[in-house]
Amino acid sequence: MLRPLRTMVRRALEAAGLVAIPASQWRELRNHRTVRAIHRRDVIEIEELYRSFVFPDLPRDPQRVDILHNLEGTTVGEGVHIVHYLHRALRQPGDVCEFGCNEGATSRLLANEILPHAERRLWLFDSFEGLPAPGEKDRLIDDIAHLGDIARYQGDMRATEEQVRDKLALVPFPPERTRVVKGWIEQTLARPEVPRQVAFAYVDLDFHDPIRLALDFLDRSMQPGGYAVVDDYGFFSEGAQLAVDAFVAAHPSRWRLLMPHPAAGKFCVLERLAAV
Repeated sequence: MLRPLRTMVRRALEAAGLVAIPASQWRELRNHRTVRAIHRRDVIEIEELYRSFVFPDLPRDPQRVDILHNLEGTTVGEGVHIVHYLHRALRQPGDVCEFGCNEGATSRLLANEILPHAERRLWLFDSFEGLPAPGEKDRLIDDIAHLGDIARYQGDMRATEEQVRDKLALVPFPPERTRVVKGWIEQTLARPEVPRQVAFAYVDLDFHDPIRLALDFLDRSMQPGGYAVVDDYGFFSEGAQLAVDAFVAAHPSRWRLLMPHPAAGKFCVLERLAAV
């Protein structure tokens, strides 16, 4: 009965002049939805495996599956690490920051996890002008868009504040608890309107100089027990790993570098050990 019904719907739409969809495209659409459903089940399995073997205290949340399923440029494994270390950091006072939020897929994940914690605010820093010009310490090691030169990535990965707020509305996360800070990081972190205390941060700024600026800010604003997840460690630009390694080397008593299993993705975790 299902097949005749689909045929009737398609023919009715075509007769009305609303849409003309070949039968082959209907099959492709159905197959796409089937694959999406399979991948959604994969997310459930991955989260349960992490809970069984890596993070036994990982909290459960039925809303998280769809959010992990719809991450963009972030693996499910990295998303699970973000959730785990975010909840560990929430034992300490402070807000949650994301440096480089792009379209807001990871912002949505952070917002969902801190939704019950009414005292926490979510700070989202982004230029909304795409990537900046690379610095002298940025060398292309993964040409993800096949542009051939890291300088050609300037302005790429551009998003809008509206896209981010649309993602947050899916949670739904209260707008009054959201602080969207527009501009380049060297300018925005110099303003007085920044969080005074940060418990957790997700740093996804791609290049050496902005990453190092964000880490220096966290060194001033994060107390022991806080965590930062830094994306693209050893990926895309060599500058990301150089910035993290130099930062930890400069503050060995205050920060510890934690590395995930390589299959989880290209990122690292920084644990705040001691105050300044």
